[in-house]
Amino acid sequence: MPLPVIINGLVCVAGTILGALLAVASVISIANMKVPWVDLLLVAALLVPVMFTVSGIGVGIAYGRTPPGVVYGLIALPWLYGTGFVLLMLRSFEG
Repeated sequence: MPLPVIINGLVCVAGTILGALLAVASVISIANMKVPWVDLLLVAALLVPVMFTVSGIGVGIAYGRTPPGVVYGLIALPWLYGTGFVLLMLRSFEG
């Protein structure tokens, strides 16, 4: 297996574990929020570790079989999703 796939796999394993911890901590604080999109936040929090898992497995499958853009997109997926989730959480704390 190529080195970039191995590195992404290791990062995604760590991201899945840390994402699960983030999700648990986020669910606790989301439960106390009074914003209309609380349900969306709960689902989004639980999907953070899923995105790292999808990225790790997806890159392993897609590498060498699909165009590089697909692989780059799979690598970027959890980071873009996580950034969006954090921004939504910060927006929720304002409201």
